Amino acid sequence: MYKKADETGNSMGLNSLIGQHTTFTGIITGSEDILINGELIGDIDIRASVRVGSSGHIKGTIKAVNVVIEGRVEGTLKIEEKIELMNNANITANMECKQLAVSDGAFFEGKVHMESIGAK
Repeated sequence: MYKKADETGNSMGLNSLIGQHTTFTGIITGSEDILINGELIGDIDIRASVRVGSSGHIKGTIKAVNVVIEGRVEGTLKIEEKIELMNNANITANMECKQLAVSDGAFFEGKVHMESIGAK
């Protein structure tokens, strides 16, 4: 989803970013991958992938193809494919997805509804 930063520090493959010291209130829509390192109070509805960085915090609904969470999410996740909760993730949410990966150390409170990968 996101490539490593090159020697200049640019993260190749990253299309949109909410920085660590930024708070955004509202709705984000689109079709490009997004990285949230700051705070989002509102919803994301994109036809791509979302990454919530370790300093990221989202209060709202995330609708996306895939999501990787290292930070905090409070609300609802409606993900078409895969949710990955990394070791520092702190999630208070109801989640819908086809695949769920939870790393040691991740915290989750809520419900999960998983659709069969072969289901239509």
